[in-house]
Amino acid sequence: LKDLITFTCILIGSFLMISFGHLVSISLISYIKGIFSASLPHLVENLSKNCLCYATPYAAGGILMQAALGLQYGMVFGVALAFIIGIYFPINLPLFILITTFAGCLEMVHVKSRTSYVKAGANVSVTGFAYTFAVGLVGFSGNYYELGLSLASALAGGLLCAFVVAGVAPIIEHLGGYVTDMTLLEIATLDHPLLKQLSVQAPGTWNHSMVMGMMAESAAQAIGANPVLARVSCYYHDIGKAKNPLYFVENQSRGENRHDKLSPSMSALIIRSHVKDGIKLAREHKIPEPVIDMIPQHHGTSVIEYFFEKAKKEAEESKEGEEVDKTLYTYPGPKPQTKEAGIIMLADGIEAAARTLTEPTHDRIQGLVQKMINKVFASGQLAECELTLRELHEIAKCFTRVLTGIYHQRVAYSEPAEKGGEQQDKKGQETRSSEERQHKGKAKEHGERASHGEPSKKGKNGEKKKEEKKEDLKRLGI
Repeated sequence: LKDLITFTCILIGSFLMISFGHLVSISLISYIKGIFSASLPHLVENLSKNCLCYATPYAAGGILMQAALGLQYGMVFGVALAFIIGIYFPINLPLFILITTFAGCLEMVHVKSRTSYVKAGANVSVTGFAYTFAVGLVGFSGNYYELGLSLASALAGGLLCAFVVAGVAPIIEHLGGYVTDMTLLEIATLDHPLLKQLSVQAPGTWNHSMVMGMMAESAAQAIGANPVLARVSCYYHDIGKAKNPLYFVENQSRGENRHDKLSPSMSALIIRSHVKDGIKLAREHKIPEPVIDMIPQHHGTSVIEYFFEKAKKEAEESKEGEEVDKTLYTYPGPKPQTKEAGIIMLADGIEAAARTLTEPTHDRIQGLVQKMINKVFASGQLAECELTLRELHEIAKCFTRVLTGIYHQRVAYSEPAEKGGEQQDKKGQETRSSEERQHKGKAKEHGERASHGEPSKKGKNGEKKKEEKKEDLKRLGI
């Protein structure tokens, strides 16, 4: 209903603006004729009263609809406006309105900042100029002055579009409660106080959020969701962790875990609190509501499995044998309500899990991505966000591609050969046999120690790393 009201209001406003512009253009032509009728009668006497009509910013309404509600709304608006103008005005404007509106809306798809309004206006100017020039040549009456005025008015119309949209868009955002891509991009800058705070106090979380942003943006673009909202929401989804950063695994040093000194229920309480803290911080800094909504939704109603299992184990070992309250280890929700929220939930778990892979090859990453998506889907967390199986397949492909590009294994290059003359080559040939004998002796000695059960340092380190990876995977619920 809100979108329909906005559409209707902008349509009525555009019609009134065009009516006013039409009256102004006719008045200007009459004024020009009155001034130059004596000095340049051969130029102005045959001027059409509609030759300045293209200066009206016809495409402004469509660009506003595209900015507020998306490309489809902008296109539909252009068609509706062209139809209405074709009925009420006798001049040939509907095709001009359609072409320029589509040109402006398509330019706004690649929105980067507020200057995109200027680019959209410039695109409208160029398109309108080309259309006017083509129509002017087809029906050319021999009056170059009239053709020049028509072309100049087409250029002016595009620039007026940029000014009108830049001035009216913030009003529509405020009154209608819309969050445009422009607004989102303004808070996506890494100079934002919250992102600065996160990068300093929780660098691991910050890095995790940046990688998630790339994953979510790629996936959202592939399935037709809003890539800007997905990326910016990833930047802010875990800002609550800045309050107690060392209680989250991505910010902990190896061998240091503050949860070892806490009970499972206390650990779960601290983990869950980052959602509430994040919402509070976001509201204090006036972050848009669609981004704030992602903070609780990206966890949904999932269980903090690591500490829940730990609590159950402790309860079984204790003499009292009390039943563990699962609600103490469950996020409050709600489940993801939009496709963007569902993408962020998947990206959150998958990116964290990908960091634990010892050898992140393409096949291993692909297997992990598929496993994690299947797990979240089976748990019912995606039931309310309308993601289809086809879209989940596309998301998996995007995640795999991005993660493979980031965590791929580097090729191990051999050390460069030492420079030397023929003397060194001869020396090397003489010493090679003795080195081989020594190597065989050492290999034999090592084999004897291994057979007697004496572990090597390399083996110990390998086992330790494997245990650490297993522990991380348990915490992630994998």
